[in-house]
Amino acid sequence: MAVPEISEFSYGFALTNELVRWGELSAAPIFPSLIEEGGPGGGFDVKLDRPGAPLYLQFKRSECMFRRSAREWKTVKAAGGDLSLPYYRFAITEALKSEQHELLLALDTAPNLVFYAAPRFHEISEINAAWHADAVSARSVFVAPSEVGSLDEQRHHVAFDRSRTWICSEPRRIRALGSRDLIEKIKGALSQDDRPLGERLPEIAEGLLAAEVRGRERSEAKRREAKRNREEALAELGRLATDTLPDSFPPTLMVPARRAVPQPAIDFKTLEAPDPRPPAIRLRKDLSPERRLMSSMADRAARVFDAQLVFVQSVDD
Repeated sequence: MAVPEISEFSYGFALTNELVRWGELSAAPIFPSLIEEGGPGGGFDVKLDRPGAPLYLQFKRSECMFRRSAREWKTVKAAGGDLSLPYYRFAITEALKSEQHELLLALDTAPNLVFYAAPRFHEISEINAAWHADAVSARSVFVAPSEVGSLDEQRHHVAFDRSRTWICSEPRRIRALGSRDLIEKIKGALSQDDRPLGERLPEIAEGLLAAEVRGRERSEAKRREAKRNREEALAELGRLATDTLPDSFPPTLMVPARRAVPQPAIDFKTLEAPDPRPPAIRLRKDLSPERRLMSSMADRAARVFDAQLVFVQSVDD
C-alpha cells in the first residue's frame, strides 16, 4: 500500500477551485468565513434570481494498492468480480464509531446532490500535474452515499480502478460517476425545478435540518440494535457455559479471589482541560437574509456532515 501524500484539505481545495472554473456550469462554493470576510457574494457569484442546485461534497484521500494480497482485491476476486492492479480505495468509517455515513445517506435525497469525492492519484507530483492540466475533477470519482447504502458496524472501503467501483468488505459492485457524468447529473437536477434559487433557499435549508434529524435517528437505531445483538450473544454464551459446567469444581480448579490493589490518588487539578469549543462564526451585519441563510447552511454542512456546500447553476447564455 502506498500511503497518500495528499491531505483531504489539499485535494478538496484543488477540486473546489477547478469546479469554479467549469465552463458549462457556474459552481459557487459557499464558505462561511469567505462570506464573513469578503463581499456580499462571499467571493463567488450566486445568482438568486436563477435556478440552482445544492451540491454537497465530502472529500476523501485515496490509498493506492499494488499487490494481489490486498484485502479488496482478494475479496472481489473471490466473489467472481474484477479489480485491476493498481487500484485505489478510501475508507468509510464504521457506523458505531461515527454517524458520518448515515448523515450523508439521509442528506442524499432530491433536490440535494451528495457525493464522496476521491482522486485517482495519491502523490504530490500527481496533484500538481492535475492542477496545471485542469484535470483534478477528470481524475476523480464521485460516489453517492445512496449508491453505497446503509452499512453495518464493520469497517468498509470503496475500491476503484479506472472502470469499476466496489464497496467492500462484502463485495458489491456500485456505480461511481466521472466528472462528465457529474455534469450531466447536475444538468438533470437543474432541469427538474426552474424556480429561482432565492425562492427555494428556505426549502433547501429545511431539508438540511431534516436530514440531520433523520441521520441521527438512524445512527441511534443502529447503536441500539448493535447493543441488543451483543447482549443476546453474551447471554447465549453464558447459557452455553452454564450448561457445560460440572456440578462442582475440583479444588485445583478453584481460583483464589484477587486482592484489591490500592489505586493512586488523582489530582484532577493537574489534568489538562479540554479544548474550548470553537468560536461561533460572526456574520457580516450587511448580509441579506438569503446570504445569511446560505452561510448558516454552509456552516451546518461542514460541521454536521463534513461536507462542502456548492451551489451549481447554468452559465449565462
